[in-house]
Amino acid sequence: FSQLCQRIFDPNLAMFEPAAGNKNVFQPSRMASIHSLHLEYFRFAGRFVGKAIFDGQLLDAYFTRSFYKHMLGLKPSYHD
Repeated sequence: FSQLCQRIFDPNLAMFEPAAGNKNVFQPSRMASIHSLHLEYFRFAGRFVGKAIFDGQLLDAYFTRSFYKHMLGLKPSYHD
C-alpha cells in the first residue's frame, strides 16, 4: 500500500498536488488533464483509497477538507 500510495500522490505524476504548506495533504491537480486517461487514473486512485480504508490500512496521504466535502456533496466554506 505504501509504495503505491507514494506513486499515486507523487506531484511529478500531476494527478494530485500538495496543499499549501503541507506535503501530506493533497488536492486534485489542475494539470491532471495532461494525461489522456486522467479520469481512469482518478477512478483507480479512488478505488485504491477505498480498498485501503476497507482493509484498515493507513496511508501517508490525506485530502483537503474542501475535497472531502466535495466528495460528500457538501458545499465547501471559506474556512476549508
